[in-house]
Amino acid sequence: MYMYLIGRAAIYINGRDEKNIYVHLKLWRYPETKHPKLGVQPFGPEASAYTKKRLEGQEITLEFDVQERDQYGRLLAYVWIDNELYNEELLAKGLARVAVFPPNTKYVDEFKKIQEQARKSEKGIWSIENYAQEKGYNTDAVKNQSSSNQKDIQSANSCEGKIKGNQNSKIYHVPTGAHYNQTMNNVIWFCTEKDAQEAGYKKAKN
Repeated sequence: MYMYLIGRAAIYINGRDEKNIYVHLKLWRYPETKHPKLGVQPFGPEASAYTKKRLEGQEITLEFDVQERDQYGRLLAYVWIDNELYNEELLAKGLARVAVFPPNTKYVDEFKKIQEQARKSEKGIWSIENYAQEKGYNTDAVKNQSSSNQKDIQSANSCEGKIKGNQNSKIYHVPTGAHYNQTMNNVIWFCTEKDAQEAGYKKAKN
């Protein structure tokens, strides 16, 4: 991700007044929002909106690693807001992944630990199985998950009128049960009692 710093306020680097510059935040990437081929990727808009909200109008400090600029002349930096390293924030929220580009590896171990916590919690990009990968973002994983979710919905609809589950109480009712025809919120349908039990539901007492 490249953070475009609009030159309303000057940025001074080594005594030079630099305006309208790009800052490439080191050691991570978040999903694309304007890529000519990839288009808008899941969680890209969320990460972009969060970055704008968090950094716009703020006084920040840029910390450089081994390299100050990339081959295009764009700054390579870690961004600090007071005593907080912003690069870590998006990793913790699951809105970015670690991307290592030697020799700029100062915080790589710390970043990977934060990323692992987000992954285990299935936050953001980690909520889609096989989406965030070492070399980028796998949009096919998103399509596969959407297809799988659609199949689940179709399967549930095909069982309508059979075993009736209450998602709040985790209780299921059979057609002959006393409360089967009662109106309830958060209904989920199962084809068999076994399906309901495997999903963690218990049979109503009457």
